[in-house]
Amino acid sequence: MKYIGAAYLIYIGIKMWRSNSGPSTQVEMPQVPAFQIFRDTLLVTTFNPKGMLFFVAFLPQFVDQTQPVLIQFFILGLTFVTLGGVNTVFWVTMAGGLRKVVNGPNTLKRLNKVGGTGLLGAGIFTALSGRVG
Repeated sequence: MKYIGAAYLIYIGIKMWRSNSGPSTQVEMPQVPAFQIFRDTLLVTTFNPKGMLFFVAFLPQFVDQTQPVLIQFFILGLTFVTLGGVNTVFWVTMAGGLRKVVNGPNTLKRLNKVGGTGLLGAGIFTALSGRVG
């Protein structure tokens, strides 16, 4: 199985290298109201159990039980959400700035070469690595 997986990775890597992808084209995105995006994001985040599990598992270790607990949870939660928001704004800004670069005529070819090289390397490493398990 290991060699079959390695061969498949090498095959995909070669296929990506040989890909003759031309210039990327601009895809027309549907216009969605900002309120609808905010509402949908809020609903998904609110009902995602991973967020609640994170707060239940992570925050209590930073709470001093000799002080009012509710205020500490509020401050820690607010700090986490604020830092997450700053992180999101940073990445959205970076992605918006890179849009022109990514839509450039040779970008897809370069990305295929980089991805193909990575897959080739992973396939060769897998094939030459020691016994698994």
